[in-house]
Amino acid sequence: MASRRVIIRFIWTATLFLAFLGIVVIARRTVVLFLPAHASNPHNPAAALDAHFLDHRALTLTHILPGLLFMFLGPLQFLPSLRAKHPTFHRWSGRIFLASAAVIGVTGLTLALRPTIGGLDEKSAILLFGSFFLFALAKALWRAMHRQFAQHREWMIRGFGVGLAIAAIRPIMGAFFAAAVIQHHTPQPQHFFGTAFWIGFLLEAIAAELWIRYTRPSAAAQFSAPRSSALSAASPP
Repeated sequence: MASRRVIIRFIWTATLFLAFLGIVVIARRTVVLFLPAHASNPHNPAAALDAHFLDHRALTLTHILPGLLFMFLGPLQFLPSLRAKHPTFHRWSGRIFLASAAVIGVTGLTLALRPTIGGLDEKSAILLFGSFFLFALAKALWRAMHRQFAQHREWMIRGFGVGLAIAAIRPIMGAFFAAAVIQHHTPQPQHFFGTAFWIGFLLEAIAAELWIRYTRPSAAAQFSAPRSSALSAASPP
């Protein structure tokens, strides 16, 4: 029991950290897009990245701004106490979350079809996992509409996990930048962007699947309990 609490605490800490990091990344990118002259130092290794996104400013903003809702509302969807005590809030915040995710997914795939920093490697990672992201959340919605809440939870975890990968990719990119600087090389994002995307998406997808398998028995019991209680109340004494 103690080890289970430690694992759950670790997963929640990692999730909240990535969600917070995602919000920070979105905030910085938004500032750079609106105030490029003040926010991006030409000597910064990321200056080339900022210039790349400036070429698609409207589409990039449409892609990242819903991410604020995604990162903020995502963790709330998995709080059992909030779902039990405030089901109306859970349903409406879930709808907003899914609508935001749909915009993020569609615009992300659109951006991937345009020139990317990491070339074919980045494109393939985004197209594959971006499509799975939309598929997973569509399945989550379908399961919820059919009141299959245990399966709804699992598909939500898969979709949210892939969405969080966008935040997880940033430290991976940072490691590549740092490695180049330590070796006295000028960082060349086009050489490692695709690799960073593949690593981030794969790690998050694997972590989501492991978490689903680890919590499946307890989740099944949790979602069947209300139904069992209702049947017991309805049956004659």
